[in-house]
Amino acid sequence: MAMNFKVLENKEQVAVYTADILRKQFNNNPTTIAGIHLSHEYAPVLDELKKNVDRHAVDFSQINILDYDDNRSFYDALGVPEGQIYEISFDDDAESFIDEKIKTKENKGKLITQVASISDEGKTDVSVRQGLQKAREVILVITGAEKKEAVKRLYEENGKTNFEPADLKTHRMVNVVLDEAAAEGLPEDVKHYFTAHFA
Repeated sequence: MAMNFKVLENKEQVAVYTADILRKQFNNNPTTIAGIHLSHEYAPVLDELKKNVDRHAVDFSQINILDYDDNRSFYDALGVPEGQIYEISFDDDAESFIDEKIKTKENKGKLITQVASISDEGKTDVSVRQGLQKAREVILVITGAEKKEAVKRLYEENGKTNFEPADLKTHRMVNVVLDEAAAEGLPEDVKHYFTAHFA
């Protein structure tokens, strides 16, 4: 169980970093099933993903995307086959959805990556229990000073409150990618550590 914070200077750097992780995931595991839901996020992750893929080609022929934000045209342009882009809602159980619609011999029906964010009020884009906990890895993208209180709660709370994002502390691998503005919610020494050692 690990929640790793990475603090970058601004939302553009957060977008570049997140896009790079995603592109490498697609390259390293060509049968990836990934959920992407960034409707509460200002970092231009998808724009950077397109630029990254234009520079470093990716074979999307076996990639499946859970499209929480109705971005079908984007994934289509990226090269994901039309039949492998699935509209899914906040409340859908990701595991059941995959079993019903996506499971193949190659990908074994495993949700590999979920990329999500939280709102200014600290609500997740994807249900923690129905969506995020089901993924092998979660990337939580959080930018902007208006989210610093949500970041503070995410860091401080232990998952036994009504603040659902804190439940992710029980997940085996969560990467929280922050800009400096959102990271103001972290204690100063923690913010410095995750900036100096991992940025």
